Amino acid sequence: MEGPPNRRCLFYLDNQQLRSFEMVERLDALRAEIYGAVAKGGPAAYGVRFDRIERTWP
Repeated sequence: MEGPPNRRCLFYLDNQQLRSFEMVERLDALRAEIYGAVAKGGPAAYGVRFDRIERTWP
């Protein structure tokens, strides 16, 4: 079956101890960087750090 290439991106928070509002704040603060990564396409996985996103795969 042919179709577009897999362009999905996965984003995960690197700290499992964050409270809900801290998770939302982090994602909101890095929204522009996240949108930029999605525009680049995938497949890719990114860790969402407190001050940046970091590509962790591949």
